[in-house]
Amino acid sequence: MGDTHSYKCPHCGGNLVYSVEEQMLMCSFCGNGITAEKLSLLSRINPPDQGEADEDEDRQEITCNSCGAKIIADKNTSATFCAFCGSPSLVTQRLTKRFRPDYVIPFKITREEALRRIKEFAGNGKYAPKHFFNDKNIKKLTGIYVPFWLMDSECNIHTQGIGYNEDLKTTEKYSVVSDIDIRVKNVPFDGALNMRDDLMESVEPYDCSDLKAFNGSYLQGYYAQRYDLSAEKLTDRILVRLQRYGKQAASASLKGYDRFQCNSCIAGVGELEQKYALFPVWILTYEYKGKNYQIAVNGQTGKTDGYLPVDKVKTNLRLLWYYLVNIMILSPLWVGGAAIVLALKFWSQSRPEQAYAVNIVAVLACMFVLPLVFILFNIEAIVGEDDFGRINPLHPLRRAIKAVYTKRAEVKRNILEQTDMMIGDKPPFSEYYDPQFKAEINNDVRFMGRESIFEDERL
Repeated sequence: MGDTHSYKCPHCGGNLVYSVEEQMLMCSFCGNGITAEKLSLLSRINPPDQGEADEDEDRQEITCNSCGAKIIADKNTSATFCAFCGSPSLVTQRLTKRFRPDYVIPFKITREEALRRIKEFAGNGKYAPKHFFNDKNIKKLTGIYVPFWLMDSECNIHTQGIGYNEDLKTTEKYSVVSDIDIRVKNVPFDGALNMRDDLMESVEPYDCSDLKAFNGSYLQGYYAQRYDLSAEKLTDRILVRLQRYGKQAASASLKGYDRFQCNSCIAGVGELEQKYALFPVWILTYEYKGKNYQIAVNGQTGKTDGYLPVDKVKTNLRLLWYYLVNIMILSPLWVGGAAIVLALKFWSQSRPEQAYAVNIVAVLACMFVLPLVFILFNIEAIVGEDDFGRINPLHPLRRAIKAVYTKRAEVKRNILEQTDMMIGDKPPFSEYYDPQFKAEINNDVRFMGRESIFEDERL
């Protein structure tokens, strides 16, 4: 007997039918589409208690009329401005919904320490304008317990890609199919709409060995948030992050290659456990020239990240040096080209009767020779990568120029990354890998061929 379970639409409860055209399950009633992976994940998530608050609940809810943010505080803690937009338009009311997270990590970083780390972070912004940080902004530093969903999951990862072994003369290519079973533990996903996901992820990781059973006393003197996004609404983010971890796990397991190009990665979710926890975060929202920026400090570890304004003059000056260096690198080509033009002009002046022919040759070179060189440099895209090394006489020169171009593009990317989107690297899967789970790795490797700068060798 097969699986006869009838799946229902998570939006309206209608029947789901697999669509060949859309390659997903479609609801016959509301038209909503959902992938099999997402539906499987939804079936493993349990919603938390959403009952009414107890009559003796000693907390209040503060709502911002400007941005809609809601924070929870004890009755002795008041607020004069919104921690997320800075607006003073706040409304306080009795807590009506039950607020009972499973766990909490208490604050370990004091306000003074958080302020010191923020000033240090702001001072390290190479392209941030001077004196943008003032005492008025500092007063808005707020300690908040942010709601997080912690996911423990077994991940079944199927990856297909190409492994490369390279030296100065040759490139060997291998087709790699990898199946990996790993387990990740306590992967956090923030459930607050007004918290930027990339900002919250950039101040990870938290040390979950400090998780405490929730007790309202930890909230004394601080604010807390109730989740806006249930775990069910985070399934897309969960799957994307698990797939990212899957690619990293595949690359880490394939150590026999100089580089690995992942072409596809499918992450299946096996056994899943979830916890609802509050994590400590110091948030500073400040305004500069009519625009709001945020900096966050991990209230447990002190890790700091956020957005800084950009001094356009500093950025343009730095890019000017970048372009000047590019000109210097290309100067041999410019000098060589100028020398040829001057030589032709001098030669034609000494032979006036042949000047007309020289000009014709120069025009033909521009019309045919330069396009021919361009075609030779890009013939890989025309005839295919496998035939490229065999028929392209400019392959060695192209590889050298490509290496220089790639390096200069990386330099420019590093410059442009230092802008008002200065969010650091996201934590790798190794931060959440469960070492107590015995990982299983199966790789199927096939040799595709060897490309030489002189000739193409294929098996």
